[in-house]
This record gives sequence, C-alpha cells and structure tokens, in this order.
Amino acid sequence: MGYNGDGNGAMLEAIAQKQGLWKKHGLNITAKKFTNGPIQIQALGAGSLDFGYIGPGAIWLPIEGKAKIIAPVALGESDRVIAQKGIDTVQQLKGKTIGVPQGTSGAMLLGLALAKAGMSIHDVNQVFMDPSTVISAFTAGKLDAAAIWYPFVAQIKTAVPGMVEVVKSSDFPDLAFPSCLVAGPNITQKPELLKRYQAAAKDAMDWAAAHTSELPQLMASFLKVSLADEQSELNFIDVLKPSDFISKWEDGTAPKWFENLNRQFIAMGTIKTDTIVDPSKYVLFKEYKNA
Repeated sequence: MGYNGDGNGAMLEAIAQKQGLWKKHGLNITAKKFTNGPIQIQALGAGSLDFGYIGPGAIWLPIEGKAKIIAPVALGESDRVIAQKGIDTVQQLKGKTIGVPQGTSGAMLLGLALAKAGMSIHDVNQVFMDPSTVISAFTAGKLDAAAIWYPFVAQIKTAVPGMVEVVKSSDFPDLAFPSCLVAGPNITQKPELLKRYQAAAKDAMDWAAAHTSELPQLMASFLKVSLADEQSELNFIDVLKPSDFISKWEDGTAPKWFENLNRQFIAMGTIKTDTIVDPSKYVLFKEYKNA
C-alpha cells in the first residue's frame, strides 16, 4: 500500500501498525511512502500497488475511472495558499512564481482562489514540485508563494516567520475536502482482499475518532516530525468515523461532496467532460458498509 507523508495520508498505516490491525484482518502489508496521491494512482495502474491514499485534489482520477475509492479517511481544511511577506491578496500573486505539488488539494485550492479573484492559472508562474522541495524553495526565498497544506505550512512558518496565509480551504465553505483510500479499478475482482482491507480501515478510523488526544503524538512519531507540527495539521482534520460516513452517505450528504468536487474539476478544466459522474460508480460504498 502507499501512503503520504502527512497526518491524513499516513493515518491508516500508523494506526494499523500500532494496533495490530493488519494481523487482526489477516493481511500482510508492505507500506511505501509517496509524495502525493496522483503518483499512487499511477502505481495502482501499473500494478505496483494494491492500495493507496489520495487527498481531495486527486479525486478527479477516480471520477475518470482510474481508481476506486474504497474508504474515507477524513474531511480536512488544512490546505493553504501561502506567500512571502508583502503579498497579502490573490491579486498580488499575478506574475509571481508559485510552488505547487501537482494534482493535489493544494493545486485545487490555488485554482479555486484564482477563479474567485477573476484570474486563471495563466496569470501566475506555476512550478510543479513535491512538498519537501516546496518547503526548501520557499524557505530559501526562491518562491513567491506556494499551494501546500499542514503540517508543511507549520514547518515553513517556523523557518519564515513573516509568511502570509493568503487563502485557506475554509474560505470555500460550499466545498468539502474528503481524503480517501483507493484501489485499482478492478479491486472488486478480489472481494476477500477488499473486504479485509476495508474492515481494517474502519477499525483504524474508529480508533482515530475515539483517541483524538493520542493521535498527534502517534502521527508525529510515525512521520518523525515535531508534535507541534502534527498538532497544527490535525487541528484542521475531522476524522470520518465509519458510522458517521455511512449515515452521511445514506442521507445524501456524502455523495454531494463528490458531486460538488466533480463540478469544480469541470470548472477548472481538470475534467474535460461536462457530465457529473454518479459517485456510486467510483465509491465502493456498499462494500465498505458491509466490510
């Protein structure tokens, strides 16, 4: 399985290790760290991963049929567009160099912010780079701005005290930002494997929801970051307890999260068709509920 090097992205692996969930569910898991979700979906397609993790910025890939969403992790508001001191508005980003991890929730937030300001990605100099490069380049003053998320924002803030948070994901209250676990499009051909993995994920998220005070230290230790950095991220994360997600799906709330993101990806040009795909075609909810 793949995971990202942040609290959302690594939560399942960290909890499953600590609580013995892989063994409990009869799974032999080898975990590999990635820098973002789209690369994990590429690895799923190449057959080098069985399961992975994506943030909300990569949900367009399951919408396009490149993967199946098999479990939720959390709703988050940890994304930011940050800038060097003196840049306080989106309009001031015009012509500026912005570091962006490609295909991520940070990239999506930047697109949303520019559109809201009557601008487009063509009005800025967008440079794709992984999160660790964003941190070093911004800290060195080689970037005017960046589209990134906590805990990386906290790490940058420590090194660059004058850093400005120009845009927050909470500036877009009509959009939910779900992070998810994914598998290849054909995972339903391995129903026993899928069921065991989803069951382990449900156990992990139940544990996370019941142990919010312990989670920052667990994730800080797993990720080898400071407790303060990890706490800063988890302040903006709402773990999706399985029973809550099931009820939100069945009352129509959760499907709307994905439909609204679908509309946003169309508006941004990420998805080229105007058709809103039924979330039940790429979210394996029935399997998740029954696991």
